[in-house]
Amino acid sequence: MTVGHRSILAVAVCVLLVSTTGTAKAQIGVTKTQADWIGVGVAAIGAGIGIGIFYAIHHGSSIDGCAVSGPNGLELQYRGDQQTYALIGEVAGIKPGDRVRVSGKKEKKKAGAPQQFLVEKLSKDFGACTAPPATP
Repeated sequence: MTVGHRSILAVAVCVLLVSTTGTAKAQIGVTKTQADWIGVGVAAIGAGIGIGIFYAIHHGSSIDGCAVSGPNGLELQYRGDQQTYALIGEVAGIKPGDRVRVSGKKEKKKAGAPQQFLVEKLSKDFGACTAPPATP
């Protein structure tokens, strides 16, 4: 190969390399699509936390114990804190002497009055109490 041919070959290779190579771009940060999905994820997590807090606050509680006749009507001697609650609300299915679980809400205690529990439903009837409950 002569010098002339080498020069032409070198120029041809240089032109070919310059025309086929792309410009390299460094990606810094996130793309618009990635940012959109991050926003969707954050919104979903926020909604989940909000719904969880709502149900934790507004969800009624349940208590179980022995139902007894008290001076103010039907009462429940709660096994958890050994406190007696005056039952109000949906109490038609509850009989004195039965151990039951009721769902509802504890009412704010008024001065001089027994603690009340607003029964929304009878969750479970366990049958008769195993030991006779102590009378308040």
